[in-house]
Amino acid sequence: MKKILKWGAIGFGVLILIGVVASVGKSGSTPTSSNSQSNTSNNNSNNSNPPAQEKQEAPTVVDATTLVAEYDKNKISAEGKYTGKTVETTGYIKNISDDITGKYYLSLNPSNEQYYFGTTITCYFADKSAKSEITSLSNGQSVTVQGKMADMSLGIVVMNDCRVVK
Repeated sequence: MKKILKWGAIGFGVLILIGVVASVGKSGSTPTSSNSQSNTSNNNSNNSNPPAQEKQEAPTVVDATTLVAEYDKNKISAEGKYTGKTVETTGYIKNISDDITGKYYLSLNPSNEQYYFGTTITCYFADKSAKSEITSLSNGQSVTVQGKMADMSLGIVVMNDCRVVK
């Protein structure tokens, strides 16, 4: 009986030792991975062209009617063509507002029909300084905007980091 207790205690001790080693091994690998991440970010910050000074791509100019029609025809194809790209489009303001996070946006219709019911474009502005850009605008007005295309969901094509062009 004493032998069984002795081997049981040894087995229990071995299990605890394995747990401690595994725990130390995991915590030991975390700094290594964060060090490699910080080394990567340090290497990126040493580049001669920091991201803020990268050359801006020329926007893809597309009429709002065409843009919405492409998403309505084949969302996957349109996302492949536009997502992540800077797009310039002209539409008619349906709504000027802010969302629950306080981010300003314009909701645009592709046509100026009074009772337009279909896919719209929502253009979110990057920061609060956009207020000065949009306070002079009004619903129904034609406006040209540039922004990064995101995705389409529930009949709304989303653009981020927008700015009013004219």
